[in-house]
Amino acid sequence: MNKKLSLLPISVAFLFGFANVNAQNSTKLIQDYYQKNGQLTQKSNANDKIGVVILNEDASKSLGAHIVNVQQTYNGLKVYNALGKVIIKGDQIVSEKNDFNRNVIVANQKKVQDRFSEGFLMQKLGLSKISEADYSSDVYFEKNGVYVLSKEIFVSDGNSSDVWHVIVDAGSGEVLTKDNMTLDCNFENSSDSHEKHHEKLDSPWNPQPTDIKVNAQSTTASLLLPSNASYNIFPLPIEAPTFGGRTIINNPWDLVASPEGWHSDGTNSYTNTRGNNVYAYSDQDNANTPGYSPDGGSTRNFDFPFADDRFANPFAYRDAAVTNLFYMNNKMHDIFYKFGFTETARNFQTNNFANGGIGGDAVRAEAFDGSGLNNANFSSGYERVVSGQIQVLAPRMQMYLYDRTQTADDPILRYQYNSPATIINRPKALTAGASFGPIFGPPVTGDLVISSPADACTAPAAGSLTNKIALITSTGCEYGLKVLNAENAGAIGVIVYRPAADAPVGMGAGNSGGQVSIPSINIGKAEGEFMIAQLNNGPVNVTLNFDYSGFKHSSFDNGIIAHEYGHGISNRLTGQGYSCLSTTNTTEQMGEGWSDYFALMITTRPGDTSALARGVGTYPKGQPITGVGIRPAKYSPDFSVNDYTYAKTNTAVIPHGVGFIWATMLWDLTWKYIEKYGYNSDVLASTTSGNAKALQIVIDGLKLQACSPSFIDGRDAILQADAVGNAGADKCMIWNAFAKRGLGVNASAGSKTVSNDQVEDFTVPQECNASLETKELTVADNRFVIFPNPTYDEFFVGNIDKSSKEVKIRMFDMSGKLVFTDSRESASKKAISTRGFQKGVYMVHIQQGDKTQVEKLIVR
Repeated sequence: MNKKLSLLPISVAFLFGFANVNAQNSTKLIQDYYQKNGQLTQKSNANDKIGVVILNEDASKSLGAHIVNVQQTYNGLKVYNALGKVIIKGDQIVSEKNDFNRNVIVANQKKVQDRFSEGFLMQKLGLSKISEADYSSDVYFEKNGVYVLSKEIFVSDGNSSDVWHVIVDAGSGEVLTKDNMTLDCNFENSSDSHEKHHEKLDSPWNPQPTDIKVNAQSTTASLLLPSNASYNIFPLPIEAPTFGGRTIINNPWDLVASPEGWHSDGTNSYTNTRGNNVYAYSDQDNANTPGYSPDGGSTRNFDFPFADDRFANPFAYRDAAVTNLFYMNNKMHDIFYKFGFTETARNFQTNNFANGGIGGDAVRAEAFDGSGLNNANFSSGYERVVSGQIQVLAPRMQMYLYDRTQTADDPILRYQYNSPATIINRPKALTAGASFGPIFGPPVTGDLVISSPADACTAPAAGSLTNKIALITSTGCEYGLKVLNAENAGAIGVIVYRPAADAPVGMGAGNSGGQVSIPSINIGKAEGEFMIAQLNNGPVNVTLNFDYSGFKHSSFDNGIIAHEYGHGISNRLTGQGYSCLSTTNTTEQMGEGWSDYFALMITTRPGDTSALARGVGTYPKGQPITGVGIRPAKYSPDFSVNDYTYAKTNTAVIPHGVGFIWATMLWDLTWKYIEKYGYNSDVLASTTSGNAKALQIVIDGLKLQACSPSFIDGRDAILQADAVGNAGADKCMIWNAFAKRGLGVNASAGSKTVSNDQVEDFTVPQECNASLETKELTVADNRFVIFPNPTYDEFFVGNIDKSSKEVKIRMFDMSGKLVFTDSRESASKKAISTRGFQKGVYMVHIQQGDKTQVEKLIVR
């Protein structure tokens, strides 16, 4: 049941009935807390009504506490970004932090508008089409020291997957702040440095959310038994086809996370790739509506053919791609459910099965998407309450095809000469595609004509390119505008050539590409000049017809899917659940980092060690599994492999380069947990493994951090999670891991909106220095030495103490498995062979009498 409660001068309204027996207790606790400490007492006018509302309450099993997100209000309306976080253990508030303002001075706005016209919003946002403008409740926004009544609007671009979160002055119509809720996860680095202002590939690793409004939380009295299902997929921890083969798996769901399996939502039971957590389908026509999805029949047998070679046709393996996408979205749901991404934490489900939270927002996963190439994207949507009514914008994941690797001898075919006859058999040049226009549209044929002006940055004369394929130079302005201007002049296709370089580049949409409906390609200098020379001799007729053989489905890359889904996790868990990880409010946007980290964590394999440096995105880039991938370096705690520290965020690309540095720190921290608690490649196998503990504390940190966090805030939230859920047992280990990369005690984030004022520091708290000194003394007191260390084929245990008691030796791998045991006389000098051992870190336990010593051994 949903209730809208009135706001008192100092009040707390609990906006949704979450079937949470502690809701009323939490509300009273928080109300009493703010009444007693006076944090919401208005300084300027005591008659004004100041209050807070509870946005959501999440019962965290790992922390043994309730995490409550609260929002400051003024006269019943939300104060923008005035958010707080309360942690309740038992019946006690153990922590409270907020960004409230106790001196709210409201501007005198003579006239305010209830709504703005669609044309007005298009002009303000630079859009040519709006599919929906969704108004939230009004908010107060601080502007020049006073608060102005403003409209909070979610604007869905009608020509792309972008959803803009906008705050507009209700009086003047000024856009006060805006951020794109569809995150770009750029995997393409082909821009030329001399022309990067318009040759940047604007790629999407993020989808447009759908508008699904629900008025009540769905409940189910009794659960349906899951129907059997089997899937031929790349099962975790396999990262991509280059890492291992497909396997048929049966009923892989977790009944705690998905109580009716993967094909039922409590009301409907599906035989295609649809269920409670995700609806996976193909959208190659870029309709942004559910398209084709494979059907497993009454037995739900999703076993479809797959090939991955130079001549494989990706259209022939669509069913297998959608099936793998369905599997991975469900696996991400089930895995992270166990770590706290549950209904009350705003996860993605149609039916919440009476477990609280808001339903109606399963992921729409679009495979084979026709709106771009060489990327993927995710838009997290939102769960919110407007005037007492629940509104949901469901998330969207869009997955693209990736170009195959081309060479001069084997280029990707995107064009064909038809006349004159003398050039029909001319060898084809290297080409690149566009991230806009009809990606999978039919071929177009026409005479080639040089645009006037040559760069088409200003519109060619109307009708001057009718039924022609325009040849345009790449200089001067963004690609989307060039092609749009040519289309408006009548062109049916465009070839853009680079006058200064022979290497083609992928063309980004910019601000205008979303309006383009004709195909376009990019070529280099030599072929462009050849075309011009031929046109000087007479007509040239060409066909734009794309050959996709050898292109790769990103839906087969489990790491990319995990990365995209990870954006949903980090956005939904932070603050109000949307717009808190925007570069508009902080340049230290760590979202790309959390997403990389989640992908790394679920694709770790048996036998992996900290010595194994990990790349990201090697499969779609056509690299071997040992490749660097799409980041500046591999992920590794080894500074000889990855030497990125906090100071490098000052010059890193935002957000991908900055996020890479955050993920590097989390990866270092994970291996510290593994050293202390052991390794298990399956994070669900044991909650006490180092992997599981590390992933859990990162998730807990997301829940505890404030809106618009910096690296400092992210670090402190993880430390707080350790303090609340683990009594600070790993505090110094956490400090040392972060300080190693420059996020020590005296590190400074500077201004959140300034990108180059971060200051690194490598110190740890004094208490942690003391503990290290104690540890060093303990080591000095040891009576045994292990040498050589690292070792390649054998090692020795030397007894410094010369005791005559028997020595017992046991050796464990990092998963805790006993791999060697021996008993010997104290004076024995027998070597211990490590031949046949996997490379990595081992713990050697040495016992003599009642004394035990543990040493770490590295086998190479």
